[in-house]
Amino acid sequence: MPKWDVFENNHFAMRKRLVDIFLKVANKQIIRMRAGKRLAKIRKRFRDMGVNSREDCKRLVAEDWKESLNARAESDEGE
Repeated sequence: MPKWDVFENNHFAMRKRLVDIFLKVANKQIIRMRAGKRLAKIRKRFRDMGVNSREDCKRLVAEDWKESLNARAESDEGE
């Protein structure tokens, strides 16, 4: 009787499929870890700066934006 199993006696395809699944899961885990670290840093900065509302966050972002523009302008003048 014929068997219609695609992966029967095709060890390379089975291994490749397992490696692909592992890589997909590993990449997802790495991305989640990086995002978690970044989120922890953002939360710590919010606590340190006393951000408690959306308006406070907008003010902080605006101040940070101005500081970065000033820093860039100063570095351009120095060259």
